Amino acid sequence: MMKSEWSKMCQGTESITIDEKGVVVALSNGRRHRILVRDEGDAYEFTAVVARPKALETIDDISLQAWKRNRAAQLVGFRVDSRGRLLGESWVPKTGLDADEFCLYIRRIAAECDHFEYVLTGEDRE
Repeated sequence: MMKSEWSKMCQGTESITIDEKGVVVALSNGRRHRILVRDEGDAYEFTAVVARPKALETIDDISLQAWKRNRAAQLVGFRVDSRGRLLGESWVPKTGLDADEFCLYIRRIAAECDHFEYVLTGEDRE
């Protein structure tokens, strides 16, 4: 599937806006979060930045906090990448995937990443 194919699954969804890199999800609390969508052949990979290195400077043991969060999170995992950013990630197989399930993943990763961002920073930057 190409980007145009996954973007069709989001069309007509009020809370999801498609752009050149992925989607921006408007959350019910008035906040929003950007999700990068990558086509990986037989699956889609969703990645969202939770916090950038500057925002993480004052936070102790971010890797441990991400690990603890991973123990409780569903459909999304958190990690610190090589650039020092805290990311949320998820993958969904294309087989049998419909628009409702695709949007469920998009909304879930956006909500989880936005909530973790708020817990860590109190802000809405991503």
